[in-house]
Amino acid sequence: MSLELLSTIAAVGTFVVIAATAIAAIIQLRHLRSSNQISAIGGVQAAIESAEFEAARRFIQNDLPRLMREPHFAERAEKRVLDNELSPVQLIGNVYESLGIFCKYGIIDKAVACDLFSGPILSSWTALIPFLAIRRRCLDAPALWENFEFLAVLCEDFEMRHPDGAYPKWARRINIGESDPARPPQTLNRQ
Repeated sequence: MSLELLSTIAAVGTFVVIAATAIAAIIQLRHLRSSNQISAIGGVQAAIESAEFEAARRFIQNDLPRLMREPHFAERAEKRVLDNELSPVQLIGNVYESLGIFCKYGIIDKAVACDLFSGPILSSWTALIPFLAIRRRCLDAPALWENFEFLAVLCEDFEMRHPDGAYPKWARRINIGESDPARPPQTLNRQ
């Protein structure tokens, strides 16, 4: 074997080793990104499913509209730091603001976030629009909770694309008897 042939074989071998290393690194980075995304989603999910967050959601749905009708409510809403009674509003806004940032920068996949949380995000956003309008105007802060707004837009778009839910079109469904409540659900015959 000539020296040139050996040199060529060594160069090709080196190229193969470098290419395999690069592919392994890309795969490892994808796994790391997925792991980071799972961790971020887990943190957000823990916050959203906490008793404090659920109480805050009930507050913005049930109590905030009544409070906003009180004569001097705008004075309370225009303060930089909200009083204790309005702290649930801050909790909701800040959690969804963070989730919006995670989605905006690709830390959490937008479709995953919308599939998991679009219902509570949109109901919270809708409940907070009048309050947020006061805060943005009084504080001269048009960017206040802009990432929460971005997240709400993503969720609206997601729900428009999936009006009947996001169940995979390629997956079969199990008949659970929804069309006729008197008829028992059909089950698979397993023997």
